[in-house]
Amino acid sequence: MKKAFNQNWIENLKIQETASSWLSKNLISADQLSTIKAVFAEHFYRPGIFIKIGLFLFAIIACSFFAGFASIFLSGGGSDAAIVVLSLVCLGGYAFSLEYLIKTRNLFHSGVDNALLYSAIGAAMTPVFILFNNLEIWQYCIFMLFIFLFAVLRYADFFAALGLFAVILTLVATLLVKFPLGKALLPFAVMALSAAIYLAVKRIKDTYYHDRAKLLEVLSLVTFYLGGNYLVVREGNAFLNELNAPVSPQVAFAPLFYFFTIIIPLAFIIGGVRKKDRILFILGLLSFAFSVFTYKYYFGFLTPAQGITVAGALMILLAVASIKYFHTAKHGITDEQDSKRKFANLEAIIVAQQIGQSPQHGGPEFGGGDFGGGGAGEAY
Repeated sequence: MKKAFNQNWIENLKIQETASSWLSKNLISADQLSTIKAVFAEHFYRPGIFIKIGLFLFAIIACSFFAGFASIFLSGGGSDAAIVVLSLVCLGGYAFSLEYLIKTRNLFHSGVDNALLYSAIGAAMTPVFILFNNLEIWQYCIFMLFIFLFAVLRYADFFAALGLFAVILTLVATLLVKFPLGKALLPFAVMALSAAIYLAVKRIKDTYYHDRAKLLEVLSLVTFYLGGNYLVVREGNAFLNELNAPVSPQVAFAPLFYFFTIIIPLAFIIGGVRKKDRILFILGLLSFAFSVFTYKYYFGFLTPAQGITVAGALMILLAVASIKYFHTAKHGITDEQDSKRKFANLEAIIVAQQIGQSPQHGGPEFGGGDFGGGGAGEAY
């Protein structure tokens, strides 16, 4: 599908962000950063966060005024057909304005384009709910799936990606809970679906979708863990089966969910360390903490004060032991600050050489050659 934003500018923006991080680590100088930004230029309009919020609210109000003005001529007494026509007119107006402003004003998630996109999504969904008002939830999810998928593929929008993920999970869940066996298999289905989404997202290498892929990666890992968490499964089973007992009943395959509750966080932590994956590692730590809460919720024998004291002491001991162990780099991991590892990223040196300047702080110099000083010679 054709993308709404300039692909080259997005790639240049990522290069600039990387160069800025190098500057913060003293890998390159401010002059080198300026040179990189000149060579890899982008011309998106990207205001600050407060201006972006203001523009978003202003655009939402403008869209509301447009819908209100159009309703004067298309209200038709409030009939369903008139509302459908009004929604389609608003959809056309929002979509045209969105595409026009992106092309002429170089908007890039600047608030105005986000507001127009969300307004267009709302206008596109309205006729579905009006014309098909007796459908089940999973059937509405199918319509919403295509709308959110289009928004993600063309505009790479954050909330559209979030909506797409939620719609996919809702679609699967609402189909399964229609059957008694489906309710029993729902946790395994959520885990399998989350794993499939995670593996699919990890294959996305396009810079255009980089940030949204990271979002889906985090969401899929979270739902994978929650799908196997004993507390979530047990309480969710009681909710789905409308069991209003003071204590939720035991679930089938309880030992398996006990196992999942402890092994998944450990797998995340080990996988994050081995793959140098910060997202996986942090989610592993958070899910491990929730696993401790899960076991304490059902099998706790300490008072809250005692539990907090013991947990705090263990965390301090673990932190001190980890700092001492990783004081010198082991397995590619160290507690040393990035700013002290001035030449840990060789790419920074190569780029600095290619743009005609040498790295700061007396770093190694590549000798000879006409290709970035790399000693390659003219025959390279």
